[in-house]
Amino acid sequence: MKPVPTEVPPTHPALRSSVLVNPLGVLVAMSLFLGVMLLLEAFLVSPSGYPWRGGRPAWLLGAGLLTLGLAGYATWRSNRPRLLTLTRASLRLEPLGDNGAAAAETIPLSSIVAYKYWLRVLRLQVFVQYHLRLELADGRVLHLADRPGTRPTDPAGAVRLDAVVKRLARWVPPGTRVRQLFFLTRTARVLLWLSGALVMMAGLLLWAGYPAGSLLLFPAVIYGASYYLGRGVAEITAK
Repeated sequence: MKPVPTEVPPTHPALRSSVLVNPLGVLVAMSLFLGVMLLLEAFLVSPSGYPWRGGRPAWLLGAGLLTLGLAGYATWRSNRPRLLTLTRASLRLEPLGDNGAAAAETIPLSSIVAYKYWLRVLRLQVFVQYHLRLELADGRVLHLADRPGTRPTDPAGAVRLDAVVKRLARWVPPGTRVRQLFFLTRTARVLLWLSGALVMMAGLLLWAGYPAGSLLLFPAVIYGASYYLGRGVAEITAK
């Protein structure tokens, strides 16, 4: 009597995760914050009764940053969550929940030229969010991130994006590059020294009675704070 063949279960089943495409980035949030602060400063230094006069550089820079931030925010609001499925051959993105208008897309792992992943701490939501940035052979860049919280539409057995990244690191073809996180690079350290020099220059300008010194102060201080916060998270991610 011949033995009945049994089906061998796959050793590495597909992983599924609920993700956001093109999530709201730190640069967008900083643009919104700086734009509002610069416009407020320009209004305060303008002559009484003539808010459009005086502080013209602050008006222009603030309006530009605010416009950039609002454009990024509008792009973020237009994106809906997707279901990400990782297999040995591909990544598949498909609509999740009421996102029926979005088209499903399959990305072969062989088309991934480089990737980078990092942590972001969402303190207001008490949530640690993984981000994954994929560079594809056709020149496109795909930015994915965990969706904060859980919802009834989440698929059963869905995992966080960090589990997908760990499996992806083993399955991508040889030669796929892993990008270094920005705050661990030499460029980030050079910008830190530059921001320190700008803080001192801004202090001298303000002490000499030039309000325009604050145009240097705000970006330099925010970058310095971002560097020390981002460096710690980058070192944790790189381990």
